[in-house]
Amino acid sequence: MLGMTQQQTQLQTDQHQLVWSPGLKQRPNSPVAKLIKEWELISTRHKEVDVVNSWQLPGGNVSSLDQVLVRAGFNTARDDSNGDNYLWLLVKQASNEELAARIVLQRILPPLVSIARRRGRIMQGGVDAALSEVLPSAWTVIRQYPWHRRPNKVASNLVLDSEYFAFVQANRAKKVKVFAVEPHLLSELIAEPETDEFGQEVTLESLLTVAISQDIDPRHVEILRAVASGQTAATIAKHYGIAERTARAWRAQAISELRVRTRCSV
Repeated sequence: MLGMTQQQTQLQTDQHQLVWSPGLKQRPNSPVAKLIKEWELISTRHKEVDVVNSWQLPGGNVSSLDQVLVRAGFNTARDDSNGDNYLWLLVKQASNEELAARIVLQRILPPLVSIARRRGRIMQGGVDAALSEVLPSAWTVIRQYPWHRRPNKVASNLVLDSEYFAFVQANRAKKVKVFAVEPHLLSELIAEPETDEFGQEVTLESLLTVAISQDIDPRHVEILRAVASGQTAATIAKHYGIAERTARAWRAQAISELRVRTRCSV
């Protein structure tokens, strides 16, 4: 409406009701029902509300965490840019504040459940098994989200990243043969192992797990796995449709980044 003030707009947003699918609460022992029950306990508790108000987020103080969810885009339009900006501020806060991460998890819970339902159709253990994969993945994604590099489409990014790391990346890791890194290759991948036993304990996947948590370029992960599996520069070049010289450069860049990402972390 023309002439509506920002305060009026915020009041209208806060008056939106949280709507949880009835199916989410039908099974009281499911992880989702437990999360919703926990949310209902903390959403109006003074301790949590006071912490959130201390962050001085846009829109003024809240009296319930439900208001925070709605301001962050819960149950609003997909193109709600104000909600996305507010969610970005929460994710930024979540890197240091566990409560902020908990709020963000609740914000993206419906799409995570949709993923679990879809994945559960083809997984042993069904929906609950899928939830046990995607919820921990989402928590990690939220706490480690690179907010400084990805300020837009935050909700979509969180959901897509959660599904990727829970199912796609995890399945690829299972399919890749895990092997101890040979000493000569290890010396190329990381700098100065501290003990003689270090090389016997390190696997490529353990290095990549650390590197992924440090935001290594996903393409470099694929290149490193290809190199470790014995693929030549020619094979890699053919796969990506690039020149062999470029493939060799990519390999060098991937190894260099792996060394940086895993230094003092393994």
